[in-house]
Amino acid sequence: MTTANAAYQMGQTDQERRRLSLQASVLNPLTDSFLRRAGVSGGMRVLEIGCGIGEVTLITARLVGAHGHLHCIDTDAHALETAQGRIRSAGHDHVSFEHSDIASHTPVRAYDAVIGRHVLIHMPDALAVLRKAVSMVHVGGLIAFQEYDLSFYPRGYPELPLMFAVQELIIEFYRRAVPRPNIGSQLFWLMQEAGLPSPECRMECVMDGGPYSPVYEWLTATLHNLLPQMEALGMTTGSAGVSDTLAQRLREEALEKRGVAVISPMVGAFARKPFAKPERRGHS
Repeated sequence: MTTANAAYQMGQTDQERRRLSLQASVLNPLTDSFLRRAGVSGGMRVLEIGCGIGEVTLITARLVGAHGHLHCIDTDAHALETAQGRIRSAGHDHVSFEHSDIASHTPVRAYDAVIGRHVLIHMPDALAVLRKAVSMVHVGGLIAFQEYDLSFYPRGYPELPLMFAVQELIIEFYRRAVPRPNIGSQLFWLMQEAGLPSPECRMECVMDGGPYSPVYEWLTATLHNLLPQMEALGMTTGSAGVSDTLAQRLREEALEKRGVAVISPMVGAFARKPFAKPERRGHS
């Protein structure tokens, strides 16, 4: 996570880094498309907030190319180490990393873009983070974030009782635990409050199933990593209790009923920093 005061609910553990990898296997195509649509391209100088294990980093590094530069910040030192190793293995020499949060980071010069995925939902003051992001790009610079709306989940068809129970637990946790569980749906307003023009937004849902989908392990890992925080809030998992068999039971239920998992929607929003408005002068 990226600010000293941020409460990253999933923890900073090896299990969480594995969960992020499972998540990325499903979400990365959406992020790649989003960043291309937003205008991240060759030669740009980009800041990534909350890079984690480097999933979005790898996408962005390819987009900006060798003539661009990507600087990544995160407060999870172990995740940064993993990200650095992956970037080196991919042969990207134009990526740098910093163990820092957004409040402490001071750019040498203005960026062409500031980006982040699933960062703002964990922030106690998402608007302050967006305003800081805007301050770090030049006029015409790009601000682009992807965030969940975790205030609800679309119910797939047909009914999958176990799947729905797991998803409802995750959603109920975020309703209780973060300031803005529907941060994705708030991006259109928040970005304007931060001084940007109306952003271009798109809401997308992942629908995934079948025998080889990673979604069953992903949901299981998410619930598992949230358990300590759930218990602190007095929540119980009931029939969806986490066990070594949960992922397999989710898979078997979906296959038996030919059902699909529909993940909470993710909103991608981007806008460019406008020229400063001229000051209004009174009539003499």
